[in-house]
Amino acid sequence: MRKMFCPDVSTRYIVIFGNPLKHTLSPLLHNTVFDSKKMNNLYFPLEVQSFEDLSHAIESMGVFNIIGANVTMPYKEEVIELLDGLDESAAQCGAVNTIVTTEKGLVGYNTDGIGFLNSFIEEFNTSPQGKTVLIVGAGGAAKAVTFAFLNAGVPRVIIYNNSKSRAMYLADRVEKFFPGKCEWRPLNNKPVPPEGIDEADIIVNATKVGMKGETEGQSLILPEFLRPGQFVCDVIYNPPVTKLLADAKSVGCRTLGGEGMLIHQAAAAFKLWFGFDSDVELMRRVFRNHFSL
Repeated sequence: MRKMFCPDVSTRYIVIFGNPLKHTLSPLLHNTVFDSKKMNNLYFPLEVQSFEDLSHAIESMGVFNIIGANVTMPYKEEVIELLDGLDESAAQCGAVNTIVTTEKGLVGYNTDGIGFLNSFIEEFNTSPQGKTVLIVGAGGAAKAVTFAFLNAGVPRVIIYNNSKSRAMYLADRVEKFFPGKCEWRPLNNKPVPPEGIDEADIIVNATKVGMKGETEGQSLILPEFLRPGQFVCDVIYNPPVTKLLADAKSVGCRTLGGEGMLIHQAAAAFKLWFGFDSDVELMRRVFRNHFSL
């Protein structure tokens, strides 16, 4: 019989802060890798109900043997004020999804952007350089993806979002680093207008619309305005194939779901915490087995 893992006083912990965390697959991915590498580590979710709770939880990291953390919705931006420092990846986009405990305190990183970019290049075997990008959303994921594309040589990013203030904040932030390369447009609680879709070579849904739950089966991109050959991407990984992706594939678009971003951001975070590579292929198998793909 295989020996059951049991934490002891030497166990090092990784946690994920967010709300809700019911559907997160990060514990499954990381704990499977820990088990395969016989590491005395445990990754577990901590669902926090408020920013005040988050601040208390962050303070506790130094008390217990918590060497790192992930941060997900809705705290990727708010968590910044609770940290002791930021890596350039987080300082540029203004969002943190990974925390590393160091001798100098808690340092925030963002591995979402590089995770998405690595996934895009892996899936399509091409660079986004020179392509016009349309991103729906202006939250933490949208920020990370926007800066990842711009750092990869994209000449223009168009942001559509319902909240004018959030969209303007992202566009103004981009302007500091990449002048003249980003513009925002109002969504007005409607689907993306056809002229925006027509301008884009790459379309990315960085909102929760289409995620398992209340908005599952919905999309902010109408398929009749898509054209064959466009790159259509979704950061959502549950369900693995959203309505957006199904619609896009039906009209001949090249599609990318959130699986690759999840796995590659997790691998990048793992490298930050432990200093060596995770097992991307093992995580991919675990993900697909979970959804029976």
